[in-house]
Amino acid sequence: MPTTVSSRMSSSKHKRVMPEGKLLLSKTVSVDGEEFYVEKVAFKDWHESLHSFYLISDRLGEGRTVVDQKWSYEDFCDITIGLEDYTYALNRQVECIAYVRSFRAIPVDEFDRMARPLIL
Repeated sequence: MPTTVSSRMSSSKHKRVMPEGKLLLSKTVSVDGEEFYVEKVAFKDWHESLHSFYLISDRLGEGRTVVDQKWSYEDFCDITIGLEDYTYALNRQVECIAYVRSFRAIPVDEFDRMARPLIL
């Protein structure tokens, strides 16, 4: 069955996940009936985005129980984390960082299949 994607700009119900950097994108996207929140921010250079990636990654994991995770071993700037109540991915793209999260827990491999294209 083909994948269906629809999106809408995020309303004020979504607090910015990444207050660092300049907000480029904030929206809710539906893929095959599953809802995802997508956010993308820009930084002045690659060094600032790299530093912020690790700060954001640490902050998102504080006090949470990680059920499953997958890191890219090429540059360690691409992660998918499965928590008890939702799953999210964080991807650094040179001077930008993109974030996508589900509204319920989804297995990491299934999440990557559905949501990864939203931030790459």
